[in-house]
Amino acid sequence: MPFETPVPVPVIPPQATRPALGALPTTTVNRDVASGFTPISVNNTPVPYPVVPNKENAPIMASTAAGKPKPVAASKKRKSTDAALPEEPSVNLDDINVMGMPRTENCDQIRRKITRFLDSGAMTKTGFCKEIGVSMKSLNGFMGEHGPYKGFNYAAYDGAWEFFKKREVAGVKLPVKRAKTATSTVEAVAAPNGSGTTAVPAANAPIDISDVHLEGEETDSVPVYDTCDEIRRKINVHLKKPGVTQAQFGRDVLAQLHVNKPTQIQGTQIARFRNMKGANAGAKSSVFYGAYVFFEKLRIKEGKPKTAHRLDMEKKWPNGFDREHDHRTGYVSFV
Repeated sequence: MPFETPVPVPVIPPQATRPALGALPTTTVNRDVASGFTPISVNNTPVPYPVVPNKENAPIMASTAAGKPKPVAASKKRKSTDAALPEEPSVNLDDINVMGMPRTENCDQIRRKITRFLDSGAMTKTGFCKEIGVSMKSLNGFMGEHGPYKGFNYAAYDGAWEFFKKREVAGVKLPVKRAKTATSTVEAVAAPNGSGTTAVPAANAPIDISDVHLEGEETDSVPVYDTCDEIRRKINVHLKKPGVTQAQFGRDVLAQLHVNKPTQIQGTQIARFRNMKGANAGAKSSVFYGAYVFFEKLRIKEGKPKTAHRLDMEKKWPNGFDREHDHRTGYVSFV
């Protein structure tokens, strides 16, 4: 192994034992570039000398100190696979001209596309408004309408239609939320005492609320202490959880209904309720009541305390929120 030319370096001993100038010992430095160490000889006696680790010699020094090479630990950081990454178009969407193409999708169909697109996490609501060139007020107004022909006058309809049509022409599919990749809702872990393994709930596993009972649920008369807007907020947060789909949420809501129970809770029903706006907008909807019971059971199962909003609702509505009248109810006064 090649070494550099030895360089004599004078070493000054302590003052009390300093010899005569002519008898000073010499130190020979032989730098071994390949091994990362710098052997030093004092009067022909090797003396180890530490070397500051750097990018070149750190791996070599670590393996030499341990006597054998150490494998580099693989990163334990896992990439999230719960949310589907939005598919990127292979062409510039601005170069696609959709002017003059027939608009075969009505307002309700465009609203469903917007809901699906935003629920996938591909873009925020603010980012979507910027992308289609409309204000948040225009988008909220359009999403709050109901009916295939309600909303044609909103700029959000034109912008959203053009946005999705260009992606369709470019061959880009609507993004969807991936289901969780876990194959089981439990995982085996080593017991603390080392006696074996213990089954624990897996991350993001659905919580079983079947053992939670609320007074009045057999007759669908559980007092509601949330407004429609608050339930909409909870639904939006719940649907953003990894592995939660609107179809599964519909089944969870359906399970809370007992009197005049429908055969299913359709996605259009949930979307219609979510697009409403107002404290009592949708109060008669089975989605409103079923979702409230579901979230109340979930709160009890998780052991969470009542929120300030919930306590305030109990004071204002001691017998529960009015579900007999909604935003469509009119009143006639006689004087």
